[in-house]
Amino acid sequence: MEQPRFVRLMAIAGMAWLAIFAVLTGLSQDSETLARFVANVVYLVPLVLLVPLCYFAARRARGRLRSAWWLLALSNLLWLVGELIWTVYAYTRPGGAPSPSVADVAYLSSYAVALPAIVIGFGGTWAERQVRCMVDAALVTLGLGAVGWALVIGPLMPGTTKAGAIVTFAQPLLAVSIVTALVAVGLCGHRTVPPSFLLAGAGFAVAGLTDAGYTYLFMIHSYGDTSWINLGWQAEAVLLCMAAAVAARHTEPEPEVRRLDRDLAVLPAAVAVLSIIGIAVTDRVTDSRLTHSTLVIAVLLVSGLLLRQVLVTRDRTRLARALATALREQERLAITDGLTGLYNRRFFQEMLRLDAERAERNGTPMSIIMIDLDRFKKVNDTCGHPTGDRVLVEAAERIRRAVRPSDLVARYGGEEFVCLLPGAGEDTALEVAEQVRRALSRTPLAVPGREVRLTASLGVASAGTRGGRPHGDLEGLIHDADGALYRAKARGRDQVAAASRLADLALDTDPDLPQALVWLADQIDAKLGSHEHSTAVSRWALLTGERLGLHQTALRRTAAAARLHDIGKINVDDAILTKPARLSHDEWEVLRRHPQEGARLLTELSDRADLAPLVGAHHERYDGTGYPARLRGDDIPIEARIIAVCDSWAAMRADRAYASALSEDEARHQIERGRGTQFDPAVADAFLALLDEGAIDDLAPLRHPTVVQRA
Repeated sequence: MEQPRFVRLMAIAGMAWLAIFAVLTGLSQDSETLARFVANVVYLVPLVLLVPLCYFAARRARGRLRSAWWLLALSNLLWLVGELIWTVYAYTRPGGAPSPSVADVAYLSSYAVALPAIVIGFGGTWAERQVRCMVDAALVTLGLGAVGWALVIGPLMPGTTKAGAIVTFAQPLLAVSIVTALVAVGLCGHRTVPPSFLLAGAGFAVAGLTDAGYTYLFMIHSYGDTSWINLGWQAEAVLLCMAAAVAARHTEPEPEVRRLDRDLAVLPAAVAVLSIIGIAVTDRVTDSRLTHSTLVIAVLLVSGLLLRQVLVTRDRTRLARALATALREQERLAITDGLTGLYNRRFFQEMLRLDAERAERNGTPMSIIMIDLDRFKKVNDTCGHPTGDRVLVEAAERIRRAVRPSDLVARYGGEEFVCLLPGAGEDTALEVAEQVRRALSRTPLAVPGREVRLTASLGVASAGTRGGRPHGDLEGLIHDADGALYRAKARGRDQVAAASRLADLALDTDPDLPQALVWLADQIDAKLGSHEHSTAVSRWALLTGERLGLHQTALRRTAAAARLHDIGKINVDDAILTKPARLSHDEWEVLRRHPQEGARLLTELSDRADLAPLVGAHHERYDGTGYPARLRGDDIPIEARIIAVCDSWAAMRADRAYASALSEDEARHQIERGRGTQFDPAVADAFLALLDEGAIDDLAPLRHPTVVQRA
């Protein structure tokens, strides 16, 4: 059964009971016996039902609500006990219960227990709010009590005050304090309020009105068993039964605290001010002077308002501090990496821009260092991501300790870090980078079951220096540092490379290439001649790709494919590879299959199938007359077009069994002659520009590995 339907059925049942009780009350107006039975026995029916319902609600509830419902169960049990005592008086004592009586003690105790039940049920708020709630309840109770006594109770009491009047008058005031507490701490201090507590609050509101009516009837001696005021207490009991039934039917979530509560300042302030005015006017009218009791009540109300303001100020101050702390934390999170505590990429880019502007104004250099942890993927794969996170945190701390105090360290992404070095030229940046490299590799990191040796490859790039980027070309500066980092990895990792020092470039191979295929490439090079081939092609291909503006992923792919472009020749007979004379048609057909064979080896023997199309197309010609697929123009991958130029240059500049090496001018003429036919014109021009700048170095003598002969 859905909750709204259940509540509707409960409401219908409650209204039906109230209708029955009203009918019985009407019928008993002329019968003292029936009136006594209805007002003292039938009256108990919803109360007898209420107590076990509260018990089951307490059993069902969780957390603070459970404590609140246990207190409400006790409160309603005290109410039932008071009514039972009243019933005994009605049947055993002429004139009914005395005033005050033991029943009144039970009634007052019931209210006294219900008030902390409300406060505990909404106990998730801060202490200041809970105390403020109690102050609000006290102010409203004191204010209404003072006005009610001065305007209603006092004039109806001849002579001195009586205990019965005080006890009777206290009951509606306690009910009002409960409702005030519910509104102040519950509705105003929480985003959500359990439906059961809303129903209970409505019940106590009805109780306050009913008790106020009873107090008036008591003072004029008009209350009796036939009084219709009993219907109000029955309505209270019905509402409390509904509240307990809702709470007993399903577990309600605890109230959600509102960080910024809706302060109910206007209610207690208005009640206090109007109460002071009311009792002061009453004193002036009746006695022509202010009585001591009026002054005492006024002082208490004003003191309560001042105390309330102090509590509000403390609450708002606490909230302001919490907001300021949260704001600082948000600002910190906006510029820092959550794992390592370093600055994040966004903050680095902003500081790079600001430092570049400052360096340009002052005419000073600046540098950046890109840092990439070596073989970090292997750490994650073998040790798990939690260990990988520990490695990143430790690496960040070591980098932070190694740089200068004025340098900025940030996590650039994944296992990559970056350092901004204000005022540092390339030489200084290289020194700092070397300190970072040594700091990372000096001590292995102990992880459960093993040790992890940290190493990193570092790339340095500078702006505002001779041979460096201009201050305004920040994208180019980052590109240079990233390229230098990759070259450091390609040289064997755990090294520092500078973007401007191309003469130091000694690219060997992509660090992620399968070593078995690299070994095959070296075997082929050793068979073909006495100088390097695939390493040089890879090195020049990287430089050419950089000149053409390829992004880092494409550059790495180009260099890797260039390193392995000839591995398909492993399936070509040595006699064909080293034949000094012209090849026959059949021999040419065998040799022409080596691009396809290389692609097949990459696909079947490695996880670098992405290189297969590049290796397979490196003998295609720009005019479409190449092999094996006769691709043309842009249909040939740009990486393969780059390899084609570099491969041709390396072949022409080395002695081979079938031809002697060409001079640089002769080889250059062949490249120029092949523009637009054999070679992509843009690639050829980029390569020749590098040649003019001295970036294309000579082939190094090959340190021959042992060549494995096939049986």
